[in-house]
Amino acid sequence: MRRRLFAAALLLSLSACATQGTKGPALSNRTVLTSDEMVKAGYPDAFTSVQSLRPQWLVRHGQATLRTANESIKVYMDDSLLGGVEALRTIAIRSISSIRYMDGLQASERWGLDHGQGAIVVTTRK
Repeated sequence: MRRRLFAAALLLSLSACATQGTKGPALSNRTVLTSDEMVKAGYPDAFTSVQSLRPQWLVRHGQATLRTANESIKVYMDDSLLGGVEALRTIAIRSISSIRYMDGLQASERWGLDHGQGAIVVTTRK
């Protein structure tokens, strides 16, 4: 019985691997927006692109507490803090290589505890 279960599981995993690349275009990455995606969508700035293509990035997460009541999603461009999400309005799409979302845990590990709502990291073209 164990051998049959193992064989069935093996066949399922092999068939999944074999058909993985044949199901059409890949799904978009939930944590990264590429310059190609933004150009194709045709929005003028980073804020409009994020708002339209990854709206979940702009939503505050978790319950507000006394400590987190004033926390907001932070925006970084090339590792420099720009401010809140409104700063995305000042960044033209043509200057962007990619935009990445970091959840509160990732952002706090990188920049400190006042990043509980996460961060949006813009990488510009060099």
